[in-house]
Amino acid sequence: MDDTKLRQLERQYKLRVKTGCETCRIRRVKCDETKPECLRCTKTGRKCEGYKHIAKSRDQSPAAAASYRNPSFLVVPQTPTQPTISRNPSRSLSPEAAENRSFFYFQHHTLPKWTEFFDSELWSQKILQLSHSEPAIKHGILALSTMHERFEDTTPIFSAKTNDFAFVQYMQAVKHSNDLLTAHQEGKADLEKVLIACIIFTCYENLAGNYRAANMHLRNGLRILNQHKRSLSPLIYHTPSQESIANVLYRFDLQAMTFSDNASPYDYSLDNSPDCPLIPETYNRNADARNDLVGLLRCMMWISGIANINPQAPEHPTWLQIYTQLMGAFEAWEVTFDRYQHNIPPIEQGDPKIYAGNTLLKIYAIMARTIIAAGAGLRTEMAWDSFAKSFQTMVDLAETLPILNKPASQPSSRSSTSPPRSTPTPRPAKHRPIAPNPATSVRSPPPGTSTLVFLPEPTPSITSSKTACEYTTAPTAKRKPSSFSPSFELSPIVPLFITACRCRDPVLRRRAIALLLNCRRREGVWDSFGAGMVALQCVKLEEGIAEIVDLGPENWLPLNNKCKDATDIVERKRVQDVFVSVNMAERQIGVNYLMRSGESLDRYVKF
Repeated sequence: MDDTKLRQLERQYKLRVKTGCETCRIRRVKCDETKPECLRCTKTGRKCEGYKHIAKSRDQSPAAAASYRNPSFLVVPQTPTQPTISRNPSRSLSPEAAENRSFFYFQHHTLPKWTEFFDSELWSQKILQLSHSEPAIKHGILALSTMHERFEDTTPIFSAKTNDFAFVQYMQAVKHSNDLLTAHQEGKADLEKVLIACIIFTCYENLAGNYRAANMHLRNGLRILNQHKRSLSPLIYHTPSQESIANVLYRFDLQAMTFSDNASPYDYSLDNSPDCPLIPETYNRNADARNDLVGLLRCMMWISGIANINPQAPEHPTWLQIYTQLMGAFEAWEVTFDRYQHNIPPIEQGDPKIYAGNTLLKIYAIMARTIIAAGAGLRTEMAWDSFAKSFQTMVDLAETLPILNKPASQPSSRSSTSPPRSTPTPRPAKHRPIAPNPATSVRSPPPGTSTLVFLPEPTPSITSSKTACEYTTAPTAKRKPSSFSPSFELSPIVPLFITACRCRDPVLRRRAIALLLNCRRREGVWDSFGAGMVALQCVKLEEGIAEIVDLGPENWLPLNNKCKDATDIVERKRVQDVFVSVNMAERQIGVNYLMRSGESLDRYVKF
């Protein structure tokens, strides 16, 4: 068999060709095969070791030459018999069975959860490829995959053993990431690898409840990204891969704006304002619309956060510039997104993922518009009452999402005055940040601010004051199987939580709570059940419902005859702020509700 036929077989069975230089073969990267030294090595400052293996193979058979090109192409018989060639070359990550098993879980379970709403070539292709060549990414993926599997199997996530598989993999990833960072600083490693490692580490630490460490990894990633952007000429653009990685970090940053603890509060600074996106005339993918909307939401959170910290901020030129840009860009985004929806190709109109992604973007656009129009409730909680229709639309849309509903569930057009069916309908789901306004690190904010603060552990004052009536948890039988995604995508949890806490329509807020409790969804740092339980206590406090009142079918809170509409809840009885202290290891939340009257109430919930 000659070389021409061998090449044809390699293409037919998609076998990887490895005729590159010695250095590229060792690094397991594609070589451009320039002689005498390849450009891939010389451009990155590496020494090209040449093509000694090819010289060796010249005096051997074509079959031996093929084996040099690809280890999977091991046997090419020289006899007329039918060749035996594997159609599925081994893609093992490691000689270790446990590592291969964990990597398989990541491919077949973790990745699908990461891309439920929007496709991502970054995760489905680039990161999988880098796992085979970059140790920091490989071990980080294995650690994250193991944590994911433990969460969904209800296995204890945390282990004090130093030989714990997840812990060992994570420590290996951290060790190799230090080498990777050094190589990057010396110009010997790609920027993408460093940023991807930051992303994986942020996910791992958030899942473990180590929010200070997670925030550190995120800040490092954003700092490196910003330094790279400043070093580029205005005429040089990011590669598509770099843009994709940057957008992941920006989504992380948006979540950090709504999730803060006293150990690592979000740093709002006039010197570090986000860039307001320039909205195009058209969108060809909903992922592009998502990226711009995240940019707008980051600007909205930054404007509010700066204003909370510095009352004179609205007079600052930077603040005024971002505010003016945001108002115009948001209007433009709505127009462009509406145009995109009207021009979706027929082949994509029936795609469940595209529908879910578009629906999620609609929900977030309505949420943002409502928060802006209501002034985020900073002056009065009564300002939210005018937007009952907007809240209803958000809940209606959320109930159509596949992850929150099963086909047999009730229609989403249920009237806001009718209770749910008497038969419980389990619903899977999704989830995300829990606050309409930026979090601060102070325990008791000045009047008029609206925050949600997450502390790393319950505070002593809450622990000592806990009573039987203040400890709340749902019956075990009502809990649905957990589902976890390490993704930091947008999700319906934030709009649903805001609806439950800020919309005082008794039925609408109960529908939102039922969705949160029924879906049993953990994603990133957010737990839908925990969010639902925190919102449930908010409703009970505002409507004067006793702690002992239990949830009914479908986790529906019985209506209170004394509270038939929003006007029955007067200003002083409304919850102004919610401060949450999360103990991830014990799956327990200490909650402090600051009432509009100035009263502060403590509660505990299990999640």
